[in-house]
Amino acid sequence: MLTEERQQLIRDQLAADGKVLAGELASRFGVSEDTVRRDLRELAKAGQLRRVYGGAVASAPFAAATISQRSGHAVEAKARLARAAVMLLEAGQSLFIDGGTTNEAIARAIPRDKELTVATNSLGVAAALADLPLVKLIVLGGRYLPDLGTCVGGDTLAAIAQLGADLFFLGSCGLDVSRGITAFDSAEAEVKRAMAQNSAGIVIAATSDKLATAAPYRVAGSDAIRHLVVEKTAPAAVLADFQRQGAEIHFA
Repeated sequence: MLTEERQQLIRDQLAADGKVLAGELASRFGVSEDTVRRDLRELAKAGQLRRVYGGAVASAPFAAATISQRSGHAVEAKARLARAAVMLLEAGQSLFIDGGTTNEAIARAIPRDKELTVATNSLGVAAALADLPLVKLIVLGGRYLPDLGTCVGGDTLAAIAQLGADLFFLGSCGLDVSRGITAFDSAEAEVKRAMAQNSAGIVIAATSDKLATAAPYRVAGSDAIRHLVVEKTAPAAVLADFQRQGAEIHFA
């Protein structure tokens, strides 16, 4: 198979699934993993993907996709992560939950008999919680960003400053041991930082394609993570690095 053919198939799979794994591609193409990694390096240099541990994920076009476009990505994996994440909840806790499709899945997975106070800047999270009888819901206003489905800006930050939380369910765009928790939007990152500062602990539920990746805007160091909820297929070496930073690992 010619190099151009392989790389087109890689682009096609990224468009369909949002990620590729080097080992699977090598088996599919009948070539070595070194050959696949060379293809991924060339595509990364061309800005067509972003390399991660074990493979690659779609580059800027997917990262910049609207929340409605991202909602169709890894739906079953996010549902499993959500079910594992809500096992961390205790009755009477106060929470921050910010935006993102995984956090929306977490909101939908919260049991109806769990008494909680939840503050969120995400309209999707708020909608998922609106009919839970024992949840005291606080919607944080501000400037609405339709592509992200969240409110940001001075009014949002002022509201966060008046609150405190036992846990912050943080929607991470990138998660790397050395670069920490990161986001693609500067205003969104500012809100995440404020929530993190006013929380006793951070919980992140992340699909494997978020691990060992980084976005431009830093939110917090990896040592700020109390609980990391991941897929069973998440790379052990990466998880060990997070454990050394103090994170408790939970598998979905």
